[in-house]
Amino acid sequence: MTDCAHAGTTWHKILRPDELPEGRVKTIAVGRRTLAVTHFDGGYGVLDNRCPHQGGPLGEGSIEHGWLRCPWHGYDYNPLTGEPPKGFSDRPACFATEVRDDGVYVALPPEPIRERSVSDVLVETMVNWGVTHVFGMVGHSNLGFADALREAEGRGDLTYVAILHGGPSLVHIDADALLV
Repeated sequence: MTDCAHAGTTWHKILRPDELPEGRVKTIAVGRRTLAVTHFDGGYGVLDNRCPHQGGPLGEGSIEHGWLRCPWHGYDYNPLTGEPPKGFSDRPACFATEVRDDGVYVALPPEPIRERSVSDVLVETMVNWGVTHVFGMVGHSNLGFADALREAEGRGDLTYVAILHGGPSLVHIDADALLV
């Protein structure tokens, strides 16, 4: 079990016992969250998938010389606890894990309520004007708008199809599990 805070949490099964090889990292979605799950040094770690530096997807990174390396800018973190190297202070959130007979579990706090944004108002206006289908390019500059479109699609308000600008790992940048 990793030594991360887990008061007021709910346990979620995230992996089968043999699903993630030693020395590897994987992105897992639980509800609206995306998590970077690591298997390192015989243990499992679960970190927020969003790198504190500029939001890179840690689950798309790799474990190099004992550190989880962000694929965007090479920032390193302890793969089990999220601790940065000496001299650095920013770190991703760490969640308690537990290995049970049937798999690996993570303790997560309740999901925060998603705050309404200007992008949500824009999408609502589009729907009110009769827009039923949106095709767009998703990149760093419009992640909020893309998330608002994804939320509207989830409610059945419209159909949203996106292509990614910036590589396949961008799909995991948003903590709300931007699914495109």
